[in-house]
Amino acid sequence: MATRFCDFSSGVLHASKLVDITTWPDADTCEDFGDADVECLIKHFGPLLASSGANLDLIPDQWTFLKSSFYQQHPNMNQLTWPEINRRFQLQLVDVLLSIPASTADCERGFNLMKQVKSDWRSGLRSDTLSDLLTVQLSSPDIEDFDPDSAIQLWHQASVRERRPDFMERGAKKRKTQLEDDETSEEEDDDDSEED
Repeated sequence: MATRFCDFSSGVLHASKLVDITTWPDADTCEDFGDADVECLIKHFGPLLASSGANLDLIPDQWTFLKSSFYQQHPNMNQLTWPEINRRFQLQLVDVLLSIPASTADCERGFNLMKQVKSDWRSGLRSDTLSDLLTVQLSSPDIEDFDPDSAIQLWHQASVRERRPDFMERGAKKRKTQLEDDETSEEEDDDDSEED
């Protein structure tokens, strides 16, 4: 374990302990608690946060404001939870940390699904096609919850050519016309036979 988690005493893994409120120090020693860790996390998750629209320069100020206000309002920090804190402060850095899975079960599920999609019979799938199929598979709702109407409407609206939405109606009209022609030909045959 020590070899596997050798960077636990420093770096991003160590800095991510900020989300564990039970490890926060008392109000007397909290002045610069977590400032270096926040800087480390901003440096590591900066591109991700910036792509989601977060202002990286404001995060240290948000952290300082969070600490000071909560130490004043809640002397016993151990009773707070992050959902309660996020109701008052929208801290995207903490959201990123809390979204990291604590186990590898999600990764294992993803690899298992990849084996099902890219089987021996479909070993020639390109990587972008495989990625698209996995995204659909992992992001789609269960079949019981799926409502196909919006997808069908999108498919009809995005078509370059007509997709024959009235295919069944055309088939019914064709059969009706054919029946009428058959009836007409039978009547003509009956008229011919009466004349003979």
